Amino acid sequence: MKLKFSIMPLCISAAGMLAISCGNRSFSDEWPQYRGPRGDGISHSAAVIKPWKEGAQPHEVWKQPIGVGFSGITLAGEQLLVAFGEDSSEYLGSYNRRTGTENWRCDIGPLFEEELGDGPRATAAVDGDLAYIYNSWGHLYSVNIETGDVVWRVALSDTFNVPMLVPKRGFTNSPVVLDDKVIMYAGGSDSTAFIAFDKLTGDVVWRTGSTRGSYSSPIVVSIDGVKQILFTTTRVIEEDGRRRGAYEVFSVSPEGEILWIGPGVGGVISMPVFVPPNKVFVASQIEDIGSRLIEVMRDGETWAAKEVWKSSMMHTHFNTAVYYEGYLYGFSNATLECLDAETAERKWRKRGLGKGSLMIADGKLIILTDRGKLALAEASPEEYTELARAQVITGKSWTVPTYADGMLYVRNVKEMACYDLTK
Repeated sequence: MKLKFSIMPLCISAAGMLAISCGNRSFSDEWPQYRGPRGDGISHSAAVIKPWKEGAQPHEVWKQPIGVGFSGITLAGEQLLVAFGEDSSEYLGSYNRRTGTENWRCDIGPLFEEELGDGPRATAAVDGDLAYIYNSWGHLYSVNIETGDVVWRVALSDTFNVPMLVPKRGFTNSPVVLDDKVIMYAGGSDSTAFIAFDKLTGDVVWRTGSTRGSYSSPIVVSIDGVKQILFTTTRVIEEDGRRRGAYEVFSVSPEGEILWIGPGVGGVISMPVFVPPNKVFVASQIEDIGSRLIEVMRDGETWAAKEVWKSSMMHTHFNTAVYYEGYLYGFSNATLECLDAETAERKWRKRGLGKGSLMIADGKLIILTDRGKLALAEASPEEYTELARAQVITGKSWTVPTYADGMLYVRNVKEMACYDLTK
């Protein structure tokens, strides 16, 4: 069954560059998908971060204009890949990692426009010489990163009758690559909630589940030695003639089997957070709902999930919390918080950073405020200890930074920049 659409590639190459070699990757700690190598917002690069002096700036390597959008930056050898909108189209663009110059751009559909911001929302996933990107209209593209050509495209929104969420903020789900498959959270009602595609052809390998769509992206984890994909979902069920939402966490095996379903929370935009070895944290954007920790248990072939705690704290909006050494760090609306993952006890909170985003590297919180200020702080539950702060980009900055081998990449809705945090 070939539920895909072939299209003529429309790619524009800059400076005569028609192909980029990706075979010799000199960077040791790649960032191939949304929120890093493991999707957890943590870099394990050995590079030592050096806070800059008060009143100074981090070492700028380059700054590059870019079109509108909220797509994150992923890394592929000497390339940066990022989606953006310009004029009437959305593009997946390739940029030189060291200089910021454009290599090529590939048209991935018409520009999405809405009141909170135009352009693509999802982040590309890279596997070998292919990148996978979901445009704002629910079309999944496979693009050759050496040439910038489209390899295949599947219109999930049309093929599987997947509706856009209301309010219509566009499709935001970032793909994940697992073995020989690309996994998507489609959000369909006819066993099309979760779909796996052959990563080389775009053919459907399996599809399962019936849920509403979500702005949240999946994460791949291993529990009790079993690899699985986690999704935060909403099902519509009928009880006593009334319809209501059932908020859940779904676990699906790489073969498409639903392993377990656990209690979730409503109003989820951010991703589930894995708390090793067998717990999952989910958080609502809504203050009155808050967050929840569930524990997953296995008895032979039987799986079950139960609530550990539920809290009104850390109601994350569009950026996901990070679990690190027993604690959860994340933005609760416009306040940065640290929670004990076992008890939900708040250890500290810090205002003044807006609805920011964060990741962790070298034992430090790397924080980007929603207006483009960059801050470094200790990743410690004892207290919020800020090491440095500077304005690095200006304007709406809702995208979580990308980091590898000491280099930090940030973007807003009009530019992106690279900073060397080791100098």
